Amino acid sequence: MASLLSIRSKLLLLLMVSGLAAALAISSIGYVRSDQALRAAVWDQLLAVRETKKADIIRYLDSQERAFAVLAAQGQVQVALPAFRTAVAALAAQPAAAELADLTAFYQTDILPQLPEAGRPLSADTLLPTDAQGLRLQQRYIANNPNPQGKRDLYEGPSATPDAYDAVHKTYHAHFLDMMRQLKLYDIFLIDDQTGDVLYTVEKEIDFATNLTNGPYRNSGLAQAFRTVRDAPADQNGVVFVDFDHYGPSFGAPAAFLAAPVFQNGNRVGIIVGQVSIDEMNAALTSGGDWINEGLGTSGEVYLVGGDGYARSDSRFLIEDKAGYMDQLAKLGVEPAEIAAIDRSGHSVLNQHFATLAVERAQSGETGADTIRDYRGIEVLSAYAPIDFGGHRWAIIAEKDVAEALGPLHDLRRVILIATGAIAMAITIFALISARAFVSPLLRLQLGVERLKSGDTQFKVAVKGNDEFATLATAFNGMLSEIVRRNGIIESKTAEYEKLLRNVLPDTVADRFNGGELIVADTFENVSIIYAVIVGLDVIQRDHSANDIIRLLNELIDLFDESAERHGVEKVKTIGDAYLAACGLSTPRLDHRQRAAAFADEIQSILRRFNEAKGLHLTLSIGLSNGEVDAGIVGRKRFVYEILGECVSEARRLALSANESKIHMSAAMGAALLAHDQDEAKRG
Repeated sequence: MASLLSIRSKLLLLLMVSGLAAALAISSIGYVRSDQALRAAVWDQLLAVRETKKADIIRYLDSQERAFAVLAAQGQVQVALPAFRTAVAALAAQPAAAELADLTAFYQTDILPQLPEAGRPLSADTLLPTDAQGLRLQQRYIANNPNPQGKRDLYEGPSATPDAYDAVHKTYHAHFLDMMRQLKLYDIFLIDDQTGDVLYTVEKEIDFATNLTNGPYRNSGLAQAFRTVRDAPADQNGVVFVDFDHYGPSFGAPAAFLAAPVFQNGNRVGIIVGQVSIDEMNAALTSGGDWINEGLGTSGEVYLVGGDGYARSDSRFLIEDKAGYMDQLAKLGVEPAEIAAIDRSGHSVLNQHFATLAVERAQSGETGADTIRDYRGIEVLSAYAPIDFGGHRWAIIAEKDVAEALGPLHDLRRVILIATGAIAMAITIFALISARAFVSPLLRLQLGVERLKSGDTQFKVAVKGNDEFATLATAFNGMLSEIVRRNGIIESKTAEYEKLLRNVLPDTVADRFNGGELIVADTFENVSIIYAVIVGLDVIQRDHSANDIIRLLNELIDLFDESAERHGVEKVKTIGDAYLAACGLSTPRLDHRQRAAAFADEIQSILRRFNEAKGLHLTLSIGLSNGEVDAGIVGRKRFVYEILGECVSEARRLALSANESKIHMSAAMGAALLAHDQDEAKRG
């Protein structure tokens, strides 16, 4: 193969291969090392964010648990719980008929409309306390609370006709309100460990004064926390944690519970429960909306998934573009009920289920990082780890879209490709210049031969020096001059022949004849024939020379030809004083009759103006007919283009046999033109 290459090609190949090989090697090494470094940096960043957030969550939960244990051991709590139990018992014998009616109306108008539609009862009966004490307490501290929902904790109790419970409530409420705020809890409950009665709450939601054993919230997270502590050994005083779930009395808001027994003089006197809001953890995991400053860019996020597979924090993409996020979930085939819950609440917490590879691994106790498809179906870099707290396992996930994380790598690849391309261009230019300088005499001749082969003869090869290459270039230039001379003669003769041929034949027929067809013949079905005879030409022949007659006839025929072109009519030939033309011959036309008639009218006008200009008295007898014609080249050595057919004969007969010089048309053509005019008149 190498022996088939020219000297110039060999030199070009050597220079380009060596230069490009070096450029590609350097670029490849740089790209691979950059890829490794960038991926390592992104993984390190994600792992650091994950571990930081994990430590924050564990620290928050541990601090909540320790603080709650301290609260349960406070002396004031130990005294308050028996006092509330005694005060509630004192209410047992009091009637509650009025309270029931008022409270039922309050539930119907203020409570039921705020509950989630899923599972909302039709009436308030199923939500009301089951005993007289509960009805009375809810009436006084919820229905008659002067403060709106969310601020009922500011109410210390009725000032008019206070009873024993009101006095106890006023004594301890301020302390528990202060403790709730210090611990950043959503609510604090005091529960009778024997009966399951909710003796006291700070927030006074509708779980206040209900019974967790047989009341409306016996299956809630609060009841689960109560039972776990109640059923533990009597001397056990550890804190129990119940994972987040939708909590009905808080209108479906996510809630977890911390619960601990309260001991007095070694005896358990009740249970204290703290309702943990998910807001603190959600705010920490969503970075307070400041993901970019935490190094997560435009697509990174950290989220928490519970053991049930449901979110414990909001998705960043839900927060930033809710509508787009809803559409994306629908396209991924997420259950409509799940999408509706997210849309209604504006939160993915406890509403969105996750089943990604990272969640599965973290829930199984693995800590690691991988490239996976996230819950949006997008490829991400994911760092995952388990969080174990209170007997529950959660998964914490830190993720970033691959497209963004490796964006700098893509930019680098683009830069490397551009740089490599620039180097390749520089090497190519250098190789071309070097090779050209080395073999420039041969290159000039080679280019000359190529130009000549392509048909270009308007050039000369530069002659430099006086060596063998110069002699060869001089000889080539001489050959080129001779070719130019002979080509000129051939082109001149060919142009004359082509002009003559197209004067005799229509363009389409001439093209077919030039293409090598020996017999050119066609049949045309719908053609209009115009046969015009110049009457009076023989009269002026007597007074004019042959030159004058031919000059006048040429001038008139040229005018007829121009008119024919305007009307789309094809001149076939002139026969002495006759002018034969056709419309719809080479180019089929639906309106060939109208065009032929218009042409006939115009050449009549042309002849009148010609007579006025020349002082002549020529007239035209024109025959018009239409029908089928056969057309083709007749003759081998001295050929003509002939059209034959009944309509041609009829047009000639009409023109030659007429008694007066005007337009005569066949009956069929006249009827067709009349019908067309009538149709036009109707449409107009």
